[in-house]
Amino acid sequence: EQSEDAGKEGSTRMEGAIFGLCNPLLDISANVGEDLLEKYGLEANSAILAEEKHMSLYDELKANYEVEYIAGGAGQNSVRVAQWMLQTPTATTFMGAVGNDENAKTMTEFAKKDGVNVQYYQNKDGVPTGSCAVLVTDNGKKRSLVANLAAANTFSHSIISEEQWSWVRKARVVYITGFFHTVCPATIMKI
Repeated sequence: EQSEDAGKEGSTRMEGAIFGLCNPLLDISANVGEDLLEKYGLEANSAILAEEKHMSLYDELKANYEVEYIAGGAGQNSVRVAQWMLQTPTATTFMGAVGNDENAKTMTEFAKKDGVNVQYYQNKDGVPTGSCAVLVTDNGKKRSLVANLAAANTFSHSIISEEQWSWVRKARVVYITGFFHTVCPATIMKI
């Protein structure tokens, strides 16, 4: 039988063991009909970056469909899975840029609920939090993604606080997705 102190020691040792860096996106997922795909010129089982013609899609989903919110983006999803596997609160840390808006609050809430230590940089210049419309069709057999990176594109190594750098230094594993290479290669090099 493991003592309570030994359990706490193991938990402390695991804190911040995995550090992830990528584009945090609030996934807005809904079951929709083919008509919505047609309306926005989308194909089933596709993944695209949003264009101007797609920007009203996110509000339309929220207003007209039963949506599920998920703290998403490729890197954050991987970190959430690692957190679930480790079953130790704050064994994982995730960093990326978000806006100063309700979507950032929602994403923070869901990521923390999953046990992830979020260290988002909050852009104060009015750029909204990135989001991804997840359009599920054909009774769950097909999924179309429309990603709007928005604030995720504003990340820079110069905005990382000393406290946030401490999480990078603490990590035993650092996971940076290929998607982040287009956002801030200088951060990747510094890490």
